[in-house]
Amino acid sequence: MITPGPGPALAPGRTHPEPSSAATASHPTSAPAQATASRSSALPACNKPGTWRTMHDPRRSPEGGTVRWADTVMCATRLQQLQGAFVFTVDHPGLPRCAGAHRPGQPCDGTRGKHPYGRWTRDSTNDPDAIRAALTRGPRNLGIDCGKSGLLVIDEDASGAFDHYAESIGRVVPVTFTVTTAKGRHVYFRQPPGTPLGNSTGALSGRGIDVRGRGGYVVGPGSIHQTGVIYTPVDVTTAIAPAPGWLVHALGAAPAGRSRPGSGTRHGSAQGRLRGAVAAVLDAQPGERNNLLHWASCRAAEMIAARELDRATAVGVLTEAGKAVGLGPGEVQATIASALRAAAL
Repeated sequence: MITPGPGPALAPGRTHPEPSSAATASHPTSAPAQATASRSSALPACNKPGTWRTMHDPRRSPEGGTVRWADTVMCATRLQQLQGAFVFTVDHPGLPRCAGAHRPGQPCDGTRGKHPYGRWTRDSTNDPDAIRAALTRGPRNLGIDCGKSGLLVIDEDASGAFDHYAESIGRVVPVTFTVTTAKGRHVYFRQPPGTPLGNSTGALSGRGIDVRGRGGYVVGPGSIHQTGVIYTPVDVTTAIAPAPGWLVHALGAAPAGRSRPGSGTRHGSAQGRLRGAVAAVLDAQPGERNNLLHWASCRAAEMIAARELDRATAVGVLTEAGKAVGLGPGEVQATIASALRAAAL
């Protein structure tokens, strides 16, 4: 739940501000929109620039209020400025008809509040003026382009599903920016170094978990689910953490009970094997980070020697991984160079 500080004054019964000379067009809310909003609580104040603050959870406040147009604009700009997100507009469940852009012959399937208004891969933006202009068209929810934003989002369809998976492999989900949804949570991570992960669930398949990365999007905080629940940050001050190595490894694995086609003695593509080596570095504990970076560099050197991997790409990815776990630039460079020298590269 995120909102701005004092916005334009509202006339009694209105959920959006009147137009102003700054071209902040109003959006008169339809009766269905007012009904939807009445099941959600008012968004909290954002007292300082660049700061979000959580006041209360809409699920615990049946009296509710409404989500104002100014609140949606502030949510969008805060996502852009604080989280580096590329955002776009999606359907709002309070509208009489779905505002999503559907292909001819493929009407809305009845799901509301999630369908992009236009071509989201083209329209997603980190420009506050552009999203403000897009939001003048009427009540809209917000979407986040995970690929452009460099994000990897774990989408729970069942509350606690991600924690249960982590526990099953002896891991703990790190503290990171998290948004509660109608069914569970969106758990946000930064993409690992190298080729961005997509939407494959890998070893998380069948556990009530979806994944959104490159080529995917999620509905952003401050939006309203068709049930009336607001997508709400658990703690708006929490930064987005790097994806942990165990998660990167899990998402690159084949689903349980399946094997990847065409795999021989070397499993997976060179990029996939490099990603697995990087995952081990990202998961390293203090005292083993340098050794694991050297090991990963040796594996990369083997692929370079076999002409399966470009040297510059491998060095760049390994360098980012070393920095991500806290190694100094000099130590990272020396460790990678040592492994490449050992392979006579």
